[in-house]
Amino acid sequence: MKTAIVTGANGFIGSHIVYRLLAQGGRVYALGRSTATSPWRDRVMAALGEVGSLTDPHGKLECHEVDLNAPDLRLDFVSRKDYSPAETTLFHVAGDTRFTPPDPALQRQVNVQAAVQVINALKGKIATAIHVSTAYVAGNRTGLIRESELDCGQEFRNSYEKSKFDAEVLLTEHCRRQDVALVIVRPGIITNDRESGRASTFTHLNALVEVISRIQDHYHLADGQVVSERIRLMADPAARPNLAPVDSIIPPLLQIAESAAAWGKTFHLCHPQPQSNVQLVELISEVFKVKGKLALEYLASIPRPMSRTEEMILRSLKPYGPYLNSRCEFDLSQSRSIVPDYDSHFTQLDVPYIQKIVEVQRQNRK
Repeated sequence: MKTAIVTGANGFIGSHIVYRLLAQGGRVYALGRSTATSPWRDRVMAALGEVGSLTDPHGKLECHEVDLNAPDLRLDFVSRKDYSPAETTLFHVAGDTRFTPPDPALQRQVNVQAAVQVINALKGKIATAIHVSTAYVAGNRTGLIRESELDCGQEFRNSYEKSKFDAEVLLTEHCRRQDVALVIVRPGIITNDRESGRASTFTHLNALVEVISRIQDHYHLADGQVVSERIRLMADPAARPNLAPVDSIIPPLLQIAESAAAWGKTFHLCHPQPQSNVQLVELISEVFKVKGKLALEYLASIPRPMSRTEEMILRSLKPYGPYLNSRCEFDLSQSRSIVPDYDSHFTQLDVPYIQKIVEVQRQNRK
């Protein structure tokens, strides 16, 4: 593609998409808002700086101040003479990803209505629309989740899942009526960059690392020291949370976005061989040099009394528990049909990767 419009360009996924498109020589229009302290362009450039170093993104990157929630949304740049609708793809990434937002109605406005408003504002001005959803529109289902499935009568764990589900339903129908080529991509749990260990948002792996960091701070422990030889974890040891580094996800996503064979379809962007909770805990224990020094017991629920360490772990990981203990397996047949080497983009999480995450978080805590 020659031109891309990206909403949420300052976010974790959005910034990686923008970075790779610019690195490939594409033109990118980044849409979003300033904050009280940071202009929109500064927010985008800061996010891109977290991804890597670009030689000269300024000639190909345009940052436009836009309120995606505005009912009368206007995108004036699409009327310029140098703008080519046939060569332009929309990546709608912007959204409110909080599991328990203070205002669920506002989250719904951001995740559902704003998506439709962007499509309306770009009617006749784009060739394709890529909508970034989540694999967890599956809700609390277990077993094999097919890419072609959506409404299976599932219940949802939080308002975020429900809003992304509703957005898929509404956008599919809306784009059909507007004759827009819609492609839906559903990432699993996206984690830190493999090269740098960085993440611009607080990911599930960051949460696991942060728990141990807080315990170390609380008890004034160094790596290799433990406060208790026995710790009970409210976790399913065999569950395989679908964790995938962001730099594994973005290349297949961009290949799917460039394929006309993807139009009208939905694609899971998930790790093909996720590791179990036991494997993840062992990796983290090895990084913190406590492997073999702890007797870990995995329980469905932890009877009281709990140790202070157990209470701290339970409290810190509570929002992530349903995902860490998920028993879903995500079908990848459509993703593999467009990206034949899909599985090669993914590696097993290992000690060096976790170590990078720990080092980044420790640096950020200073």
